Amino acid sequence: MLLRAQYGNDRVGLSIYMAGQLFDATADLLRLNPEPEPDPQELFTRFLAWTAPPPP
Repeated sequence: MLLRAQYGNDRVGLSIYMAGQLFDATADLLRLNPEPEPDPQELFTRFLAWTAPPPP
């Protein structure tokens, strides 16, 4: 909720920021726990899916 408040209506900026966080988290997960590999769908949902604007 804090990130949404900080970015306001700038959903693109929020998505770009969260994509960077996803990149870093994926690298950390692979380094710290390579088996099993992180689930891409789960990571996408956690980091990016919620940044999309609500449906009309």
